[in-house]
Amino acid sequence: MSDATQPQEFCCATQTERTIKDLRTKRKGQPVYVIGHEDRYKGQEGVFEFFNIRLAVVKFPDEKTLGYDPLDLLLPCKINEEGVAFFEIRYCEMCDQLFPLTLEEFHAADERHECPECSP
Repeated sequence: MSDATQPQEFCCATQTERTIKDLRTKRKGQPVYVIGHEDRYKGQEGVFEFFNIRLAVVKFPDEKTLGYDPLDLLLPCKINEEGVAFFEIRYCEMCDQLFPLTLEEFHAADERHECPECSP
């Protein structure tokens, strides 16, 4: 279950919800980290706006909006009291894909090195 106690009811990465696609409730303004196609915005933070057919529309700080596959939009590790999202994104050592850490994984003594799909 997502941590809905965060400011403005936005969600953070959990064991079962790590991308915008995983979220049951997608709220306008949800902070996301983009790993998708557009090189200029790849690796940037934005906010989810709405779904346009099968694409999730993301708005960036420069007011540009682009559509992404919901699997390419990673959730933050934490959102502080002021609503600022913090992302802890890692590369999987097995499949070389990006994945977000949960807050618990970030603070664990042994940090996760494999994405959930590759973990035993």
